[in-house]
Amino acid sequence: MTSFPLAYLLIPFGLVVIFAGLFFIFNVFHIKRYAIRSTATTSLLLVYLVSFGFLIAISGGYLLTVDWQREVMPRDLLPTFESSKRLE
Repeated sequence: MTSFPLAYLLIPFGLVVIFAGLFFIFNVFHIKRYAIRSTATTSLLLVYLVSFGFLIAISGGYLLTVDWQREVMPRDLLPTFESSKRLE
């Protein structure tokens, strides 16, 4: 079976991050444009901004710890079921 660089897994992750970023911008725009201007709306927007930034920072921290040049086999990415062999 052929191996591939682990960096290929960044492509779907990048697409998800781009989609989440567009969704984030869309939501922030609509909250600022159409929501009732109050302290509750402003605090909701602040919580939304901080939580999205926190998620980006945490995922970025995890991504920096991985060696993306390493070659992996597709079977290494799937879970193994060692316990089912013991049942036979």
